[in-house]
Amino acid sequence: METKNNVYYGMVDVLRLVFAILVMMIHTMAFQSVNENLRIATSMGICRLAVPFFFIVSGYFLYNRIKSPKEPKATLKRLLVLYVSWVLIETVTLIPVVLSNLNMPIRIIIQRFLFIGITGSLWYISSLIITIFIIAPLLRRDKIAFLLIVGFILYLFGTSGDTYNGLYENTVLNPLIKGYTGIFFLPQVGITESVLFVTLGAAISKYKLNEKIKKAGLLSIISIIILLIETFLLNKTGIAKDANMYLSAIISAPLIFIWAIEYSKNISSKVSKACKEYSIGLYCSHQIIMIWIIILLPAFAANSMIKFIFTLCLSALIITLIRKTKLKNIILK
Repeated sequence: METKNNVYYGMVDVLRLVFAILVMMIHTMAFQSVNENLRIATSMGICRLAVPFFFIVSGYFLYNRIKSPKEPKATLKRLLVLYVSWVLIETVTLIPVVLSNLNMPIRIIIQRFLFIGITGSLWYISSLIITIFIIAPLLRRDKIAFLLIVGFILYLFGTSGDTYNGLYENTVLNPLIKGYTGIFFLPQVGITESVLFVTLGAAISKYKLNEKIKKAGLLSIISIIILLIETFLLNKTGIAKDANMYLSAIISAPLIFIWAIEYSKNISSKVSKACKEYSIGLYCSHQIIMIWIIILLPAFAANSMIKFIFTLCLSALIITLIRKTKLKNIILK
């Protein structure tokens, strides 16, 4: 469980698990077989707050430790071990998929291993590694305002190939974002999304925004409603190419995090630790499970809700077993 000044942030770990499950809803398109508007509201909308929230959590606690001589090396080492371990796990467990794609250009194969992994889920970890490596020296010097400006510009650039793609198709940004995705595969991978949200987490810590922003829970609900309006507007009009980089997420994700760190009810360290470990495990493993369900049980996978439930249950079972072994100290930390 994360701590600061001996205070435990149990709700942060609980929300880590909640958002990991929401990521599973994105990839399984959980409500696609139920209702199209519900699918848009969830898989294309609310669930997309997950990764911004993860980045903010990382930025907040990194900033708390940034003056330590061990940082950022300790964090980067842990993330590198986590990333490499899960890339290896994906490669071994999805060997039929890997072998079927060996005809791809070697450059693309290397890029996948470096930035997104076999399934694509690991892009969050690689982006976090890249961003921490770049911005940690500036965080140490408290250049947060500068990083927020740069991060916002990068985020706007990323939206030109994602949520707001339709508005930029015939502009000078279009070939630029295509060049960027030629390296990182997706507009949100690398530094376009992570710099802003990691810095927002650092800003919350530095300026103690949790003490200054009152009624964060109510404001979070209002901001989520605004995000849903943005979601439907962009997806129904065809402006959005994908749904990873909403402008309203810049408001929603920090407010949700502030609400979490101000949550006053006690959550035991045991529950908090379990939530954190399950969140990492479910996030990193679920697409492996989902792919095998699609291959072995296509009839079940045809129904998106059944696919989501099967993926969640099997992933949770596997992570439960891993938590009983020493392997958890490598792939669940």
